Amino acid sequence: MLSELKEKTKECHSDVEKVLVFNLKNLKTLEDYSNLLKKMHRFFEPLERKIQQLIDEDVVYDIKARMHVEHLKQDLLNLQEKPIKSNHTFYEEIFSVSYALGVLYVIEGSTLGGQIISKMLKKQMPLLENNQLNYFISYGENTHEMWSSFKNSIENTNFDINKDEMIKGAKDTFNSLKMCLLS
Repeated sequence: MLSELKEKTKECHSDVEKVLVFNLKNLKTLEDYSNLLKKMHRFFEPLERKIQQLIDEDVVYDIKARMHVEHLKQDLLNLQEKPIKSNHTFYEEIFSVSYALGVLYVIEGSTLGGQIISKMLKKQMPLLENNQLNYFISYGENTHEMWSSFKNSIENTNFDINKDEMIKGAKDTFNSLKMCLLS
């Protein structure tokens, strides 16, 4: 199922990745970085809340450990900034556990890219400290283990996942994130 999900979302993933990389390469100041984190916080905060309401331990046994918004908040506080409340409504489209799993697939997959991004940002912006990169560092040295654990949860769940809803959830998340990053 996950290989099909990856294949069917490849184009959407590539589109959002291009926008994110463009944004990252154009960061010049800590203020620029803070503004990017604020956008990401506004996007992910309501999504994470909704996902945590829909997905329980029977579907993803360690769902409570898969919370990343606190990392964004901590990074912003360490940059002497405050998170801004969300103004988007994408989270309202999350209508089922299967769709929410597609959203979570995007979020958890981004932790893999975050490892590369954190190293890139440290080179590009030497003033950044590790305590300002919590979101991108995410699970740290446990990132690949957490990704494997997520994949195993999906592949071995007793929950009857609607594959089409999961794919739609992932595609919609990629597309909404892209729009958020462009705003």
